[in-house]
Amino acid sequence: MFAVAVLLRKPIALARRDWLPMFLLSLVGVALFQASWGLAMARTPPSVGSIVMTTTTAFSAILAWFAGRRLPALGWLGIVIAFAGVVVVVNNSLTRFTLSFGSLDGTLIWMVAAFAWALYVERSAPYNLRLGALPVIAWTTLIGSLILLPIALLFDSPGEFARLDDRLLGFWLYTAIFPVGVAFLGLTAGLERLGVSRVMVYMYLIPIAGVGLSAAFFGDPLTAARVLGGLIVLLGVILTRVALDRAARVPV
Repeated sequence: MFAVAVLLRKPIALARRDWLPMFLLSLVGVALFQASWGLAMARTPPSVGSIVMTTTTAFSAILAWFAGRRLPALGWLGIVIAFAGVVVVVNNSLTRFTLSFGSLDGTLIWMVAAFAWALYVERSAPYNLRLGALPVIAWTTLIGSLILLPIALLFDSPGEFARLDDRLLGFWLYTAIFPVGVAFLGLTAGLERLGVSRVMVYMYLIPIAGVGLSAAFFGDPLTAARVLGGLIVLLGVILTRVALDRAARVPV
């Protein structure tokens, strides 16, 4: 990301006043977000994670309300519908109640990740406007990685990498380069050219792709409850996004 910023001739130096905000953004948007992501992935199927992560929009609406922005009734309805859909997805049955703490722990961690990303996007907005989205996400990714590194070493030693065969090492490199580096580059380009609202429309494709890829590569069954729950979550998120856009057009 830094290399691309240099090639695009974007200033990457940070003023002294920006170091503390970048550190705090890194703590939330990278360290907490990525740690929660990794822990949740070990506890739930990928399809559940891709669906639950769409509640980021609902958390964004709640944060906007806490910041003093008015949220129409449609937005609150969308939030309720989205979280109701999450319950259906996790319950994974339309005929009986199957929820237990064991089935909820991974989902709760996914929701922490969704909240952390929503808070990161909300608080980084003014810095994206002033410094540019690419330098902000490059610095926060770097700082957040340095925060995560010593924490990761408490759980696993660098010797764990010696146990990776070529196939697993390839997966690790792919995860580092594409879902983080390339995806974040696309995200910053989209935010700068299209704005948050239009980018969020494309983000609705994530649960669809996630469920499909999870079924294709991991044998994750496409149950009726999970499909219906995903559609309910998507409906709630879209209603919330519409309400946020309407509220943004009302003068304060």
